[in-house]
Amino acid sequence: MILETIYLKSDSTFSTIIAEWATSLGVQTVDYDFKSEEQQVDGLLLINANQDIEKDLDDIHSLFDLKHFPTQKVDVNGTLQVAVSSFEIWLQKFKCKRLLILGSEKLAENENLTRFLARLQA
Repeated sequence: MILETIYLKSDSTFSTIIAEWATSLGVQTVDYDFKSEEQQVDGLLLINANQDIEKDLDDIHSLFDLKHFPTQKVDVNGTLQVAVSSFEIWLQKFKCKRLLILGSEKLAENENLTRFLARLQA
């Protein structure tokens, strides 16, 4: 995987799951400060279930999109192989090394998130 750093929202169960996954891959994680302009990310991955995206997360996605940052949405309740393939192709195409990953707290209880992340390790 080409990722060097994953930025995460602090104090989040979802972020804790992503941080554990990243650590298992040897990828550094950093709490993202939404007010700091010093933290530079290459792209945004928005993980969701059934295209259900909370307003605050959708607003962040829209902001990144308006600033022409590469953005990707992955639905973990969709076809697993499609989600994995589309993310990996997107990551390779845009060569994102510093990625902000966001998702709803409800995803922490979704077993498909674990399945998605496990497939990315292979």
